[in-house]
Amino acid sequence: MEIEKEEQETAAFGFTVERVSALSDGVFAVAITLLVLSIAVPTITGHLTSAKLAHGLANLWPHFFAYVLSFIIIGMFWMSHHALFSAIQEVDKGLLWINMIYLLLIVFVPYPTSLLALFGDVSTAVIFYAAIMAAAGLMQALLGFYATRNHRLVDDAFDLREANNYIRHSLEMASVFLLSIVIAPFNSSAAQYFWIVLFILQFVDAYIYKRKDRKALARAEEAA
Repeated sequence: MEIEKEEQETAAFGFTVERVSALSDGVFAVAITLLVLSIAVPTITGHLTSAKLAHGLANLWPHFFAYVLSFIIIGMFWMSHHALFSAIQEVDKGLLWINMIYLLLIVFVPYPTSLLALFGDVSTAVIFYAAIMAAAGLMQALLGFYATRNHRLVDDAFDLREANNYIRHSLEMASVFLLSIVIAPFNSSAAQYFWIVLFILQFVDAYIYKRKDRKALARAEEAA
C-alpha cells in the first residue's frame, strides 16, 4: 500500500519517463556543447602569420585532447543512460533524485575538462577529472541498480541480465578512473594514458557478449 501511494503521488506531480528522459537529454546536450569552451584561442604575439597560427594551434593539443576525450565519455554515458531509460516503464521519487545527482555530475564535466586542458601535467587536475568521472560512473550504476532491482521500475518481462550488463559496464568505467587516481600522483601522463582501457573494455565486452548471445541462440535452436 505504501509503495502504491508513493507511485500515485509521483504520478500526481506529473513525473513521467518521457519528461525525465527529455530533461536528461537536454542536460547531456548542454554538457557536450559547453565542452568546446575548454578549447582556448591561440595567443599570437607580434605580426600574425600562418606559421605562427599553426604553431599556436599545435600548442593547444592538450585542449583538443581534453575536448575529444570528454565528448566521447559523455557520449558513452548518454548511450548507457538512454538504453536504461528505454527499459524503464515508470519513475518514482527515488529514481528522480538519483538521476538529478547523476545529471549534476554530467553537466559539471566541462569544468574539470578545462582544468585538464590547462593543467594536464599536474596530478591534481588529473585526479579531479578522474574523480568526477568515477562519481558519474558510480551514480550511473546506482541508477541501474535502483531501477531494475526486483523489477522495481521495469517490466516483469525485462531480462535482468541486461541490467547486470548495464551495472557492470558503469562500474568498469568508474573503476578505470579510480585506478587512474592511484597512478596520477606518481605520473600524471601515465594516468591519462590508462584511460585508454575504457575503450579496450568496450571492445572486449562487445566480443564476449556477442559470443554468449550466439551460444544462447545455438542452444535454443538445438532445444527446438
